[in-house]
Amino acid sequence: MSRVPTQSETPRTFQRMRSGRRLHLLDPSPVDVEISDAIYGISRQMRWNGQTAGETGFTVAQHSVMVEEILFEMVWPKAPVEARLAALVHDLAEWVLSDLSTPVKAVIKAAGYGELEQRVDRAIRLRIGLPAALPELWVDHIKRADRVAGVTEAVRLAGWTEADARRDVGKGYRGKLWPGPLEPLPEAAARAQWLKRFSALGGR
Repeated sequence: MSRVPTQSETPRTFQRMRSGRRLHLLDPSPVDVEISDAIYGISRQMRWNGQTAGETGFTVAQHSVMVEEILFEMVWPKAPVEARLAALVHDLAEWVLSDLSTPVKAVIKAAGYGELEQRVDRAIRLRIGLPAALPELWVDHIKRADRVAGVTEAVRLAGWTEADARRDVGKGYRGKLWPGPLEPLPEAAARAQWLKRFSALGGR
């Protein structure tokens, strides 16, 4: 039996979304994933537990746009548009599951969080027309882009030394950091930026 209950086993474990949809939190259906709900969620989720410089936090929405840019500009210039879309939505599940810090996520992953994350990710991908499971090549390149983003954010926004960030956040990453703009955007601007990229990449 699965560690996390399915929708049939827990039929009332849902939340009402902004759109009015009822999303089953433990076992969501693609037909109940509304992109407008999700982007509001990640534009209100702060990276680094909100512990970044300045008066405006750095949102998961803005981070996601950055990862897509890094994928295309630094990691995989020939990435197909579908892989770029997958990079843009790589953290969209945090709309439901929140942006947990890496050490906390590592502790609870085996206790069911990892399975929840897989279910939400699968529902999101099916909703927007991506494969239920991404090709390993895509996954590897997106993870590398995410690592570059994480190290760059740690150094430029979260006050880490570059040596510590490369060792602990980047797991020994030795390549270039992201040289692009990293000014935290207000919530509405972060949403607009993400939605613009989503549309440009064929998101629906």
